[in-house]
Amino acid sequence: MPNLSLPPPAAAAPLEQGQALGVWRLIKPLPDGEQAHAGQWYSAHHGLATEEQAAVLVLDRSDQGAGVMLRYADQAGDLGKLQHPQIAVPSDSGVTPDAHPYLIVEGTHGEPLLPRLPEIGLRERIELLVQLCEALRSAHQQGWLLAEIDPAMIWLDPQGKVRLMGLGLTRIPDPTDPFDRGLSLGASPAFVAPERRNGAPPSLASEVYGLGALARGFVCGWEDTPKGLAPLRQQAAQAWPTLTEEQQAKLDTVLRGATAESAELRTRGAEGLADELREWLAMSPARSLPSAAGDAPARSKPAWWKRWLLLGAAAGIAVLAAAAYLPERAPPTAQAHPHAQG
Repeated sequence: MPNLSLPPPAAAAPLEQGQALGVWRLIKPLPDGEQAHAGQWYSAHHGLATEEQAAVLVLDRSDQGAGVMLRYADQAGDLGKLQHPQIAVPSDSGVTPDAHPYLIVEGTHGEPLLPRLPEIGLRERIELLVQLCEALRSAHQQGWLLAEIDPAMIWLDPQGKVRLMGLGLTRIPDPTDPFDRGLSLGASPAFVAPERRNGAPPSLASEVYGLGALARGFVCGWEDTPKGLAPLRQQAAQAWPTLTEEQQAKLDTVLRGATAESAELRTRGAEGLADELREWLAMSPARSLPSAAGDAPARSKPAWWKRWLLLGAAAGIAVLAAAAYLPERAPPTAQAHPHAQG
C-alpha cells in the first residue's frame, strides 16, 4: 500500500471573490462575529445560473474540520430528508485547491446573526430563541438533535426569522447503544454540557444546555476567552436595567434552569425552554422591553478602552480650558465688509 502524505493542519486562508469551488463561485466572506468554529463562511452563486445562491463553509484543516466532513459523509443521505423551513443542511462538499474541505448549503439563507445582534431588541432576541427551539422540536420528531451549539451556525434569514445552519445536527442516539460523535464543530466549551465534556453521548438534555448558554449570550452579552466565545456570567438586571424586577427575576430563572450543571435538574428539552420563554414574553408587554440598539449589551471590551475614553475626555476638557483664556476676536468692521450698511 503506498504511503499517503496528508497536508499539515492549517487555518483556511481567505479566498478571493470569484473563486470557483465546483460549480459555485464565491461572492464574499461573511463575518459571523465568532472565532470558535471550524472555518469561514462565504456567500456564493452558481457558475451558470447566477440567480441560484448558496452559503459555503470553507473548513480549517484540523481535527474539527475532519470531524465535520466525516459526519457529513456518514449522514448526508438521511440529513437531506430533514424538512423544516428554518433548518438548512449541506447538499454538497469538496476540497479547495489548497486542500481545505468545504461544504455547500444551497439556497438564500441571509447572514450570520451574531454581528446583527446589537441592532436587535431584547424581545426580538427572545422570539428568535423561541423560533430556534420550535425548529428543533420538528427536528426531534424527525429523529435529529443539535449535538453542538455554535453561534456561527445561527443565522438571520431575509425575512428576519432564525435560520439554523444544521451542521451540528446528529441522529438521536439509541439509549441502548450510546455513542459519541465528538465535538466536530470545535464548539466552545461554554456551550458544551458537563456530561458531554465527561464523554457522554449527545442527548436532548445536553442540547438544552447549549441552547441555554446561547440564550444567556443573547441576554447578557458575550466575552472572548482563550477557549472561544462565551456568554457573560451576569444577571439580566445588569444587561437590561430597565426591565422590571419581575421580568429580570423570571429571565434569570429561565437561564439558570436551562444551564443547570445536573442534567436531571435542567429544563426538559428545547420544547420546555420554548414554553418558558413564551411565558416570559407573555408577562413582558412589548412597550416595556428595550428595543433600541443602544440599550443592547455589547461584547465585553478589554480594559484599555476605558483608559482611552478617560484620556479623550481629559483632552476635551483641556481644549475647553485653553479656549477660555484666548483673547476675544474683534467683531468685523465696515472695512472688512464694504457692502455692509453703516
